[in-house]
Amino acid sequence: MNDIRLLIEEIKLLVERNIALNHFVLDQLSDRFNKNSYFIERIYQILLRNRALLPFFYDIEAAIYEYIVHEEMENARTYYGATKYVAEQFDTTQTYIKSKIKQSKIVFPLQKIS
Repeated sequence: MNDIRLLIEEIKLLVERNIALNHFVLDQLSDRFNKNSYFIERIYQILLRNRALLPFFYDIEAAIYEYIVHEEMENARTYYGATKYVAEQFDTTQTYIKSKIKQSKIVFPLQKIS
């Protein structure tokens, strides 16, 4: 779990500092966190599209999970299927994904990525 949080924070710093995700940076992150480049690029694009909102997120990890679950549900997946897909992508359990999303809504109910 900690590695994912660190990866998301690293990508968030890249976005906040306006550093492009070039091949060198992508390869470094991919090697360091043992994730494929598509996965890293997807998180980077989500954060880049929502750059103005980044300072307002209480739990960026939960926001990313919620965003991808919502995106997958728009692609004709059920909530169950979407949370299962996100859990597989982040190498965690479906229960963890659901609890992070639920917890973020309880702690900070206005948190939402567009």
